[in-house]
Amino acid sequence: MPPVHPSFVRRAGQLTATAALAGLMALPALGAAAGVGTPGSSWLGGTAPTAPVVLGVPAQPVHSPLGTPRQPVPVVIGSPALADMVQRSLDDPRAALVHGRRQMAVSLAAGDRSGQFWLRLALADALLQTDREAEAQAELVAASQLVDSGPQAQRQRLWLALYRELVDTAPSDMSAFMGRQAALREGARSQQDEGLLCSIDMVDAVVYVERDSRDEAWTALESVERCGASLGDLGLQTYALGNMGLLASRVSAQLLPQAYFERALQALGTQPARYKRAWLLDDLGWALMGRGQLDEARQRFEQTLALSRELGDVSGTMRGHEGLAEVLLRQKNGAQALRHARESLRLGGTDGLLYRPVTAQTQVVESLVLLKSPELAHEVERLRALTASDVSPRTGALVAMAAAHGYRALGRFDLAYAELERYLELTQVDESARRDSEAQRLQVRYEAARREAENSELRRAAEAAQHEILVRKERQRALGVVVAALLLVLVAGGVYFTQALRRRRLLADLALRDELTGLPNRRSVRAFAHEQFLLAQRLKLPLSVALIDLDHFKQINDTHGHASGDRALQAFGVAAERILRGQDRIGRWGGEEWLLVMPGARADELRTVFERLRGSLAEQLVPGLPMPHHITFSMGVAERQDGSESPDALIAEADRQLYRAKALGRDTMCGHSGEAGQATVVTLGQAA
Repeated sequence: MPPVHPSFVRRAGQLTATAALAGLMALPALGAAAGVGTPGSSWLGGTAPTAPVVLGVPAQPVHSPLGTPRQPVPVVIGSPALADMVQRSLDDPRAALVHGRRQMAVSLAAGDRSGQFWLRLALADALLQTDREAEAQAELVAASQLVDSGPQAQRQRLWLALYRELVDTAPSDMSAFMGRQAALREGARSQQDEGLLCSIDMVDAVVYVERDSRDEAWTALESVERCGASLGDLGLQTYALGNMGLLASRVSAQLLPQAYFERALQALGTQPARYKRAWLLDDLGWALMGRGQLDEARQRFEQTLALSRELGDVSGTMRGHEGLAEVLLRQKNGAQALRHARESLRLGGTDGLLYRPVTAQTQVVESLVLLKSPELAHEVERLRALTASDVSPRTGALVAMAAAHGYRALGRFDLAYAELERYLELTQVDESARRDSEAQRLQVRYEAARREAENSELRRAAEAAQHEILVRKERQRALGVVVAALLLVLVAGGVYFTQALRRRRLLADLALRDELTGLPNRRSVRAFAHEQFLLAQRLKLPLSVALIDLDHFKQINDTHGHASGDRALQAFGVAAERILRGQDRIGRWGGEEWLLVMPGARADELRTVFERLRGSLAEQLVPGLPMPHHITFSMGVAERQDGSESPDALIAEADRQLYRAKALGRDTMCGHSGEAGQATVVTLGQAA
């Protein structure tokens, strides 16, 4: 049920009981100003004209508090047969319903479950258009039993969930509603179903218009209008434009609602869309009347009445009569207004209509007030009796105000005063409900904004990472262009450039690698030692280095040749890599000397390393040398102390320990260990 216009509620809430009592004395003088009825508005929030005069103060425009028939809600359907059904509904939903049932009979005979599913949705759509929600629900239940188990199952479930949201467009829990909508959008994107995405936006628009959340409603309607035009869906496009026209008439006098309605009617063009045109013309009539353009409004209501009669649409015919009655009341033509109001009231008793004829009865009362008819007393009582079946605050307030006008015209000021008090009480109840709804809306907006901010931050981070990748790619691409340009200028062919590039890479690798063994060279292993020394010093961690020298290496060269000496060096490198940890590094220091860097190790732990390295070298085959080859080595070890000055000093200490090992007879390891200030030289072992 559309909410009351906030400005009207604020004005009503400002009236105190004292002001009502004082103003009641002026009631006889206001009889001539009382001929203002209450219009029927569209279910999606149509704008009503000026409200009844309250205590001599014109109230602001209000929405109809009645459960009037809903405006056609179009949906982009996911199959050609259903698109045809929706197109037919724009012209005549009842005829479309008959056509759909015939198609269903054919589909049932053929055993086409997929076709039956989509036709069930189409029938639910046509039933919603004709205000038959219970039957629409039954069609959706039947459709749920027909969901395919194949590749189309997910898409069918998404469309079914969308229609379920359409049946309940007044969710009590907006947070849950937004969560369902977000899940629907995610599913629609995964299916790449643009029609479904547009329809989800339309459901947002329906709910926000229903809740009078104008900012959100306008944003959603703009989205629906754009995607509806892009998809060529007249139902969605004209639905959005029509409701934008209604919102424009309610938000500001500076906006011209006619422009939106004219765009909607132009979009329909020559399409057979009588039902949709009738709705647009009716809403345009109310918007024009709200701006005081009574003659233009009357023309639109007459067109609405003619189209609805042509279709046999009782609901639309009632709306045409109600609109004309309201215009005539504004023009103080009580007799003609009464004729239209009573015709609308007569039609309101037609079976199948779910709304109550309160609007028509209020117009009857207002017309009789103008005519000062003796029937007024009976019709006022009849109007008041209508609230027995509808105790909603808005309906009660509408009836109370109209009854107050009637009692005032009859000179029954005590009853008029009582109805005014009831009106004020009911409007206060409605205002409280509106405030609660507004608080919930703001809470939902806050939560949505918070989630969007979090999502935006995640998207920003992802976009930044993507941008960085693109920048790198662009830089690489630009570098490639420059290189290609240089190739064209400096080199006759790509072969020469490739060779030069390979040489450069080789030189760069040679700068850090020993060419003979493939292990790090002096520069590389020294840089690693410096890096680990600083890290160990900062974190107070142990660090040991060792200088290793192959014993009697000159004899190998002299006896077996330099090639065998080179193979001996290569064999030592392989043996060392086999027994070292992942964080250790060994590099060729020069000639037959090697530097071993062991982060996290103490000097006394290198005895095991020494013994394992000896065993590994002994097992290593050296081409050109007999087995066993008896190649040995000496090792000098130094451990970082808290007072160690530099990595170079640590290496120098290892070198001194190496000389000591040589002096002790080779095939030996000597180490330097101990606390700062208590350094000692320790001989850790000697080969037998």
